[in-house]
Parts: sequence; C-alpha cells; structure tokens
Amino acid sequence: MSKRSIANFSRLFIYISFLLCKVRSYEFSIEDEENQELIHNPNPLLESDSLNYAELVSSAHGRHLLLVSLLEKVQSPYWVPRCSGYLQLFLPLTLATPDQPPLVATGQMLKNITNHNGTSLDRSQVIAMLNGIENFQIWPETPFSRFDKYHMAVMHRLSTLFVNQSSFDNMFSIMVVFKEFLSDEMFVDSVYQVIQKRTDVGFIIPSVVSVQPEDFFPGALIDKGVEESSNTSGQIGREKRQAGSSWARGRPVEVAWHQDEYRTMPEWEPEGRLWYFNEDPLVNANHFHWHQVLSSEAEFGSRLHSTRMDRRGEMFYFMHKQLLCRINNERLSVGLNLTNSFGPDRWSQPVYPGYDPKLGRGSVQRFALRPAGATLLPLWQREMRKDLASVRQAFEEGVLVLGRQQTRMEYRNGRDMGISALGNIVESYVPSYVNSRYGDLHNLGHTCIGNLHKGSGEGVMNSPKVGMRDPLFSQWHKFTDDLFQEYKRKLGFYQDSDLDFPGVSVTNLTLQSVTPESPNSLTTYLDHRAQVQLNSLDFTSVGSSSVLVKYSRLNHVPFTYTFTVSSSLPPTRGMVRIFLIPADVHLSSDDVDVTQLAIEMDRFQVSLTRGLNSISRRSADSSFVSKRRDTLYELQTKLMWGLVTEDQFNWAGCGWPKEMTLPRGSESGKPYRVFLVLSSLLESDAAHSADWRELEQTSWSWCGVRKDRGGMPDSRPMGFPLDRPPPGGTWRSLMYREDGSPRSNLAYTNVNITFLPDPWGLA
Repeated sequence: MSKRSIANFSRLFIYISFLLCKVRSYEFSIEDEENQELIHNPNPLLESDSLNYAELVSSAHGRHLLLVSLLEKVQSPYWVPRCSGYLQLFLPLTLATPDQPPLVATGQMLKNITNHNGTSLDRSQVIAMLNGIENFQIWPETPFSRFDKYHMAVMHRLSTLFVNQSSFDNMFSIMVVFKEFLSDEMFVDSVYQVIQKRTDVGFIIPSVVSVQPEDFFPGALIDKGVEESSNTSGQIGREKRQAGSSWARGRPVEVAWHQDEYRTMPEWEPEGRLWYFNEDPLVNANHFHWHQVLSSEAEFGSRLHSTRMDRRGEMFYFMHKQLLCRINNERLSVGLNLTNSFGPDRWSQPVYPGYDPKLGRGSVQRFALRPAGATLLPLWQREMRKDLASVRQAFEEGVLVLGRQQTRMEYRNGRDMGISALGNIVESYVPSYVNSRYGDLHNLGHTCIGNLHKGSGEGVMNSPKVGMRDPLFSQWHKFTDDLFQEYKRKLGFYQDSDLDFPGVSVTNLTLQSVTPESPNSLTTYLDHRAQVQLNSLDFTSVGSSSVLVKYSRLNHVPFTYTFTVSSSLPPTRGMVRIFLIPADVHLSSDDVDVTQLAIEMDRFQVSLTRGLNSISRRSADSSFVSKRRDTLYELQTKLMWGLVTEDQFNWAGCGWPKEMTLPRGSESGKPYRVFLVLSSLLESDAAHSADWRELEQTSWSWCGVRKDRGGMPDSRPMGFPLDRPPPGGTWRSLMYREDGSPRSNLAYTNVNITFLPDPWGLA
C-alpha cells in the first residue's frame, strides 16, 4: 500500500471513529439524562419572554443564574443586557451611578441594601464598606494574582463580606455596586468564590474559557473575531435571540494554532513543540477550575466549601504530580527530555528560554513577556531558600505544627497521615496566622517567576488560568514534587500487607477502541475541528453576538478496558487503579522516578462475587475526567429552561479534559504499559457506604469530595502504590511478593498509541 493510500485510509478510519464516538456519546448522554432527576424547578424561569427579579431570587437556580450572568461582559457596565438579552440589571437611584440609563420595561430592578437595623444605605455608605475592606490598595488596573498573599487576603475579606450577608438581595446589590471599583480579574474571582461558599446557590460554574477568552486565546485572534463580528453588525436584529439561531451557534473564526502571529516561541526552540498541550485552553482552564474549587481560601477549619474538601492538601500534591506525569509523557512524545527541576541550584542562574504568551488585545499585553536570560532577584532567592529549609526541617522532626494542631508525618493502617497537611503548607493554602513557620514556598515561586521580567504587569506564572503555558511551570512543579518525594521516601517501600489482595486474581486485561482496531491499539489525533463558543465579549456596538473559534486540539478515539477477576472470596468489593506508563524509557538517574511518569487513568470500585467476574469500563467514565463542561451561554440557557440536573447543579465541570485522556504518542506508534492494581478496601474507607451513583457523576479522583458529601471513598494514599518510588525504581517490582512469588491482584498489558497529525487533511 502506498503512503498516500495509507494516509487516506487513516483519515477515513478516524472519520468513521469520530462518527461512531459522536453517536455513542449521544446515546449515553440521553441515558444519563433519563437516569437523573432535574433540580426542583417544575416551571422554567423563562415563561413569558422575560425574567422577573422577584421570581429569580425565590429559587436556588434563579439566584445562580443571576450570579453566573455577572461573569458575562465583565468589562461592560452592570446595566448592559446579558443572558441573551433577557437580563438587564438596574440599581435603585440611591445606589446607582449617575450615568445609569432609565429602567426599561424588561429590566430587573435590584433591591436596596440594608444594615442590621433595617436602615437603607446609600451609595456613599456602600463604597465606604469597600474602603474599609481593602483601603483601595488594589486599584482596578492592578493585576490580580491568586498566588499573591496580599491579594488573596483582600479577596478573602471581600468574599467574606459578600457571603455573610443575611439575604441574597443585599449581597447581590453590593456586588453590583462594587463591580466598577474592582479589577475584572478580582470581580470574576469574587463571583466564583461566592458560588463556592454561599449555601443558597449551586456549585456549578461555566467553562472559564467562555468567561474570559482573552486569557486563553491569542489577542490577535480575539481582535479578528471582533473585527469580523463588527463587519456584520448590521445583520443583528432584536436583542433577545433564540437558542437555535445562528447567533447562538456563532459565526466561525478559524485560528491556525501556533503559526505566524500566534506563535509564542521561535520555530527553532524545542520547547515550542509542546504548544498543543501547554497552551491548550481546556488544559489551562482545568488548572484554574481546580484551584478555584479547591484553593478558595476560607477561615481555617470552617464549614465553607474549600476547607470542607476531604484531604484537600493531598489533592493539591496529587493533582500537580499528575500534571507533571502528563507533561513528561507529552515531552517524550515529541522527542524532548524529561522535565528538569527548577530547584535551588538554578535559582541564581539565568533562565532560558524566554516566553511570550501573546495574550492581550491591540497594543495592550494581558500578560508580560518573560525575557530569555532573566534571573531571580537575590531577595527572592533568600525567601525561597528560607521557606524550603523550614519545610525540610519538618521532615527531620516528623511533625507539622499548624497553630495548636500537630500532625505526625507517618504511614499508619494503610493511610498517609502527613501528606495532606504537607500539601497545605507547601501550597501556602493554610492562612499565615496558622502557618507562621513554613512560609509561602509554592505560591512564592509562582510569584517570583511571574515577575522575572521585572517590569510592569504580570507574567503568566502569576495566574492559575494560564500558568501552564510557561515551560517553567512544569520545571517548578518538578521541584515541588521532588520535595514531596523526599517525604514519601522516608516512609519506605510498601509491604506485602499493603499490596496483597488474597483470594483475588486479575487476568485478561485488554483495551479496545470503539473502532474495529486490533486490541491494545489506541489512537490519538489533532482535531482541527475543535471549537469553543465565545459570547462573553462585546463583539458589536449595537448588541451582543457570539463567535465560534475553531482551533487544533489533541483528541483520541475512546476505548474500553476489559479484564477478568477470579475470586475465591464471599461477595466483596475492591478498588481498581489503572496506570499508563511509557515502555521505552530507561530511568538511570535519581532525577526522575517512575512516580513522575505514571499517569493514573482511572480509579473505581468493583463488586466481586465468588468465581469469575468480567469487568468492562469505558475511558469516558474515568473518575479523573470532566463529565460535563458547559459554556457560559449553555449554562445560562439550561438554568433558564430548568435543564440542569441535581448532580450538575451541586457539582459539575471540574476534571481533566476528557479529550486529552491519552498522551499524544507517536506517528509510528509509541509503546506503553497499562498497569492495573486491584486493592482491597480498607476498613476506614468511605467506599463501604458511599453513594456511587452520585460519585460517578463527578471527577472525584481529580477534584475531590466534600466532607459533608461523605469524603473521599478511598482512604489509601492518592496515586497508590506509585505515590512512592518502588523497590529498584521499577513498577515491575510491585508485581512480586517479598518471597519472589507473583502478586495475582496486579496485572499489566502492552499497548501502542499511534498519533495521526492530520486525519481529515485539514491542516
């Protein structure tokens, strides 16, 4: 067969795959929706071609719609039409700005703000409340960073003021008044914080890419979208659009990703080969979403959302370790070496290469360029070394002291007792009045790297939204993960009692794509038809419009795991953990170990009966990947029409992008090992009583579980048993017991991942 015939066959093959996946995805989505209860909303919010404020605030989904709509057109005044023109907010005259236009018939008049005595406050009194919170040391034009201790302290005080309001009416009116005095970043973050902490709304947030696309797409692309939209502004009719209209679908704007004006690194720079991963909007949005859900600061130990996350600090450690594993696998796919650590030996050295994010519109850069050869200031180096020494001292003492609480750093009864507290102090999540001795290591590193340009503005490393774009992100997290590994090594190797599951044997592990490929042959490809709808920007001067951005994104053909479990036990349950490990890497140094290469693909519980158990699991059902990801427009529409399920309303969106389940692989086929571990449940596992129907609707392995929802169902260390370097540095050593006999509850199989760069011939 000729090369052209092979190429055409590949394109046809992947196209058929794509159609099959779409059909199956549609079938499964219908089944999922039928099996879920809609939230208690017997009547849609939108019944008479208008939204009524009193009716909106009377229900949780109505209040949630008001909040998420504040994320639309953030740069515009509060009174501009939002939510497809159905929502137009107006403040009472005592609170309004002088230039607020007259109330329109379809507008929503907000309520007066009252104090604890019931007395109404005027605009100057409300502004005085803001002055008392932040003393205007953070101006609207000040770049806001979640990694800056002072900024987050201000954000904490601000969100506390909002959340502690006795009524939603009061809170919402205060937020609208404050909007013009806060930077866009700070206001958006405050809305997210309120959603996470307020108990009278849901937890679901829209895809952050659709909220602030200028943070994820090149500025030149946004300018192109605005220009093309303006050229067709005369075609825009009335302000309220129908969901099925061409306006809702958006006019397409295609971007030749990582070419010409969009290229962020020189063509000759090897690090630029990772553009498809480091700069992917979904990957960066996932990182921000995780931090927004799990790093929203609150009073230490309070009932508020983020501190209620079970083993939150361990989630921080584990999620970033998995990011490092994925980055390392992508590096291998494009012929790069494994990630080097940006550790103390490099802090005084010039940093290469530089990085220009190309974000920002017109002549205004959203994030500053990091020049090649920049160095950390000596003051920064001293602070980072001091914080590092404090953490290492805790390793030696074996105890972490947080306020009046002491945590022993040990492994006991199958559980890592110290890792979560360690994750909290390394991240600097714990407030400074509790964590006075361990410093600000992780966030300080982000801040220092984000200011390497030593000029105005902030670098991308100062923002969890786009920090992953910079090649230094992975190097910094290689350093922090090495620090965690110092602790893990002190715990020693896992013993037979940790790894065995007597009476259970795993065989016949196979992976099968949804297409008629041979078993254990997986396919990835560049999807040049990937798209995201943007309708949160002001695209025209006469109304709102949307633009459908098409770009190239890594994707894969879905697949299924099947395996057989033979059990000689009475009915019992276990936890399955599946890892993907590159097969053609020989680790010969202490710089990288297998724990920084092994991608945990899935984790789920199984119920076993005596005899043979045939188990099948779709890749899309992984407890790591995002189950749903609505744009702002889609979420608003679903809320208006009562199309949000109870599970979605209370938890949705967070998770690794399912499109990027697999690493890229190579065009000739890259060999991997799929390593499966079937563990017994610990007596303390919440899995014994967990609501697995609810858990299966979330990405609990990636985003955690709140304590008031039962906590993490799996008590073993996250990443077990590859959270610690195994004996001999190889995962294969875990396959054998201390006496040399094979361990039957572990299994592996060889797989190949083949990458198709242009399956449709569209590039």
